[in-house]
Amino acid sequence: MFYSPTHCRLVFYNMKSMEPLLIFSLWTLIHCLDFVKAAATLSIHPDRSVLFFYETVTLSCAVPGSFSSWTVKRNTSTKSSVSCETWGQLNGSSCTIKGVYPSDSGVYWCESDSGECSNTINIRVATGVILQGPAVPLTEGDSVTLNCSYKEKYAKQSTSNFSAAFYRNGTFIGNKSEGRMSFIHVSKENEGFYKCEHPTKGRSPEIWLEVRARAPSTTAPPPPPPPLMSLPRLAYTIFLFILFTGILLLCISMRQRFTRGPAASPAAETEAKMRESDRL
Repeated sequence: MFYSPTHCRLVFYNMKSMEPLLIFSLWTLIHCLDFVKAAATLSIHPDRSVLFFYETVTLSCAVPGSFSSWTVKRNTSTKSSVSCETWGQLNGSSCTIKGVYPSDSGVYWCESDSGECSNTINIRVATGVILQGPAVPLTEGDSVTLNCSYKEKYAKQSTSNFSAAFYRNGTFIGNKSEGRMSFIHVSKENEGFYKCEHPTKGRSPEIWLEVRARAPSTTAPPPPPPPLMSLPRLAYTIFLFILFTGILLLCISMRQRFTRGPAASPAAETEAKMRESDRL
């Protein structure tokens, strides 16, 4: 069973395979119910919810500002609300388990001195065939690869070099020759319970692949630049330009006429010529 304080939702695994997690996941729900608005985020490295025997895993609390008052806690089938100092190596806001055992299977979270809780991560330790997938929810548009791996209990290395069958919600969805199934730009349609099957070694435990909707952008796009001049203003400017140009030309013409004086009429010019002839 999964519990996410930020979403107040319970998601149930196959009860036969996940029955031990039911009781202490419910305890985590009750314990953290008053602090659904988490100030910390728990992450895990490697980012997988199912681990092989003797793997090393690190859980880290990401908290804005100082995180000295936060620590990683867990619920297992034997103990509840146990801090990192008891079962791991504490390093600031991180806790490392060097060599996990089935007894490390359980629910992990970050908790502050005042009782605030982060998101939770469910970890299961197994041997044989496992399906490696993200331990934290994906966001729509993310890419993910599910890796079907096999490892004997005391082997040093796991292998994925085999043809694996993949199932979603109990339904066969395809064979992959290299034991990997990739999703590019996941959506809510890809959410579900996944498992894989080795040709001769059996099936893996189911893992829950959660896909959350992408939050809408809170940043508004910048407004388009204003036009240099609106159409009415442009027409008004052209009208004024023509009017002032006409007035200017008229003024220039009138100034030239006054400078040269009034023009003589043709009759006056003829009379002046006759008078000049009589004088001679």
